[in-house]
Amino acid sequence: MYVSPATLAMHLEIVKEYFTLIHLDEWLERVNAGRAVPSLACAITFDDGWRDNYEYAFPILRGAGAPATIYLVTDMVGEGYSFWPNTLARYLGAGAADLAAYPTWLADIARKLRLAVSPGIRALSTDEIDEIIAECKISSTDAEMRDRVGSLVGAAHATPGPDLMSWEQVRSMSADDLVRFGSHTRRHTRLLPQLSEHEVRDEILGSIDVISGHLSRKPRTFCYPNGDMSPAAVAAVREGYLGAVTTRRGWNRVASDRALLKRVGVHEDVSAQPSAFISRLGGLG
Repeated sequence: MYVSPATLAMHLEIVKEYFTLIHLDEWLERVNAGRAVPSLACAITFDDGWRDNYEYAFPILRGAGAPATIYLVTDMVGEGYSFWPNTLARYLGAGAADLAAYPTWLADIARKLRLAVSPGIRALSTDEIDEIIAECKISSTDAEMRDRVGSLVGAAHATPGPDLMSWEQVRSMSADDLVRFGSHTRRHTRLLPQLSEHEVRDEILGSIDVISGHLSRKPRTFCYPNGDMSPAAVAAVREGYLGAVTTRRGWNRVASDRALLKRVGVHEDVSAQPSAFISRLGGLG
């Protein structure tokens, strides 16, 4: 799930030709006030606050004069933290698989998925690693997975640097208001029905204070981690934000539910060519 710098530059060139680029919160503010909005508007968003947003995307956004919103996992900014799926993927992809060397919980998942894991034969494929991570998301909570993955050693922690941006980098990006920042919860917690109301409100509304404490601007939009949401989560979003984006694919209209906005996700494999990107925007790709 990535877009190369060259592909991002091409995307911006195309959307600037066909759409009016606008900050998402500005579009929502106009809609709420009954003011005019562009007939074809595009709001650019990035999830999680990855370090490469600062290193690679920011210069391209500035060069194109393209406004964007980045959704921060507030308690992990500048902490050198790696999301548990990424740490687990590094561990699983480090070399030839050996079921006997896996911790019990991981070996049980590999057996459940009937993966052919034998000492020294081969490394797991990307698809097999994706299967394991997907199963973990279904069978375990985020807290359980953070604890489990935290015990993995070796290649899982061999990273070239922090995965996420620092607050200094965030402030640098926000200085000229081209890039704005929204909330992606405090800990990237999936907002599932089994979470208590306190946990939901802490993740969604508590993150507002964290961002406001580091920036001069209050976050006005939200992004649901993994696309998961409960009625309590949607209610908290309506209370604290102008609107929120989901992982549901599609376009939005003035009458769309502001707390459940759709998006068009673009990754390198489906958007590296102009025709593929245009097809993706139109709902064909």
